[in-house]
Amino acid sequence: MRKHHLLNLHSLILGAASVHSFSPTTAFQNFVFSPNGVCVSPSTFYLADVDENVKDCNDNNSPITTNLGQKKLFSMRNVPGEGDCMFQAVALATAASMGLGANNALLRAISEETRDVVAQVMGSRDGNLHIEGQRLVRTSDLLTSASRSEGMSPDEYLERLKKSGSDGGLYGGGPELTVLSNLLRRPISIYELEDDTTTTTTTAENNNNTNGESKYCRIKLAGVFGDHFKDPCLSIPNSAILSGLQPGAYSWHLHILVVDAGFEKHACALLPKFCDLP
Repeated sequence: MRKHHLLNLHSLILGAASVHSFSPTTAFQNFVFSPNGVCVSPSTFYLADVDENVKDCNDNNSPITTNLGQKKLFSMRNVPGEGDCMFQAVALATAASMGLGANNALLRAISEETRDVVAQVMGSRDGNLHIEGQRLVRTSDLLTSASRSEGMSPDEYLERLKKSGSDGGLYGGGPELTVLSNLLRRPISIYELEDDTTTTTTTAENNNNTNGESKYCRIKLAGVFGDHFKDPCLSIPNSAILSGLQPGAYSWHLHILVVDAGFEKHACALLPKFCDLP
């Protein structure tokens, strides 16, 4: 994937890998999750372009800047690796943005409905979708391109898209993210782990973490779907936002982390730790 180039991002395909079958060579295999899917090691994900020379005043070992960097902090929550991870990750990020939680059963149900809606939109012959700024693409052209890349007819593509991942359905990728950003009227950013990062940015040796767990993990922006859509409440002062809510609450922008899960790609939800993250 090339940064900010959405036409290239359309080739992104997210795989259905079980969370118990990742290749030992991947960084994701070393992540530690709580029973509800929240990543506890590393517990914080941050963008690679922050100034690592300026420390967080609340943490002497933090590689995050105190003002700009604070707005680039995320927690991460995993979703089941059953072939629907992208749809479920978007559903989770959307629910969290409204201050709501979502268990795996609910995410699976939303994923099934989402697949149907996305297929309906892609099957429309006269629709248009925003892909980058003011640029538009016809839904019929998006479907033709997506089906051709999968080596199947448009009708077969739509039928496969409607099926769940466990039933052999298509994995969600660039075309589906394009549709979802337009349906939700929200930008969806896709991130990857930084190439030279591991889960050991901060360890027990320098942060008094007796469990030896990593605290920070560096990520990079791969691209944005729906950057045309802006937060309609952007002008409301931050003081109007309730504090103390779960990560991701009131974030109009949705954030998805795509990781190498061994043989396939896997999507997780990134939840901003500050409600004013753009």
